[in-house]
Amino acid sequence: MADLNGVKNLGQQAEAKLEGAARAATHRAAPQLEALARFGYASKGVVYGTIGLLALSLVLGRQGAATDAQGALLRLQDLPGGGWLMWLLVLGLIGYALWQLIRATLDPERQGTGGKGLVKRLGYLVSGLGNMGVALFAARLAREGTAARDANNEQDTVRQILEWPGGQLLLGIAGLALLAVGANSIYSAYGAKFMKRIALTDLGAQFSDTLKKIGQVGLSARGLVLGIIGVSLLVAAFRDRSASVLGSGEVLTWLGYQPAGKILLGLVALGTLCYGVWCFVQARYRRIRIEG
Repeated sequence: MADLNGVKNLGQQAEAKLEGAARAATHRAAPQLEALARFGYASKGVVYGTIGLLALSLVLGRQGAATDAQGALLRLQDLPGGGWLMWLLVLGLIGYALWQLIRATLDPERQGTGGKGLVKRLGYLVSGLGNMGVALFAARLAREGTAARDANNEQDTVRQILEWPGGQLLLGIAGLALLAVGANSIYSAYGAKFMKRIALTDLGAQFSDTLKKIGQVGLSARGLVLGIIGVSLLVAAFRDRSASVLGSGEVLTWLGYQPAGKILLGLVALGTLCYGVWCFVQARYRRIRIEG
């Protein structure tokens, strides 16, 4: 029994040392990490603004298809100077992913270890890993060009996860996390609770009401899309089938086929565009606390 307690104490000491080392490294790099996080928000704004514009073009009768973050990157890569833009977005998306992982692990915003706090931090973790995946796709696109267009989609990724030991459980947890994040986004939008992390100054302060409404519309739309994706992951985990999974592009397409689908798609597309704009607002005015 004493030996077991000794091993447990050693494990706790090692964990404390690792956490202390991580916090010390974060403290030294805090200014650079904050700048990278802000650039990350701006990069997300470019991606989601593009997704919203492409979806709105469908509502207006133009040819094309609703798409997700990878599809938006493919469109941006085709622009003049698209290769250079990809590398900038790689840097920004990695910065945003790191910021989310810091929020999840070091908890600088003091979400705590209660039920609500842990759910939020799990959401940050899923977001960080997801954005890191998008950043890696952008890097392949910048390096390989058209060769990266055949990269795995969401269903391929889910199929691989389902082949892991405990894959169904992991997928179910990810689905619950996305569903919780989506619900929290809508709840936060309803009461404009997100504004407590925004410090508007200069021009932003003059248009505070407008910016708040943009944030409310954007977060509501993003929460709805995340919630639907979360439900699709839960269905895939329950059925042990990757074909049930929807990405952002598939969600927008699905909405377009519902009753009054064109109106519904138009509203969510406009909301996604607002979310892109809100990402730029956060890049400029969000309170970012790197250290716990």
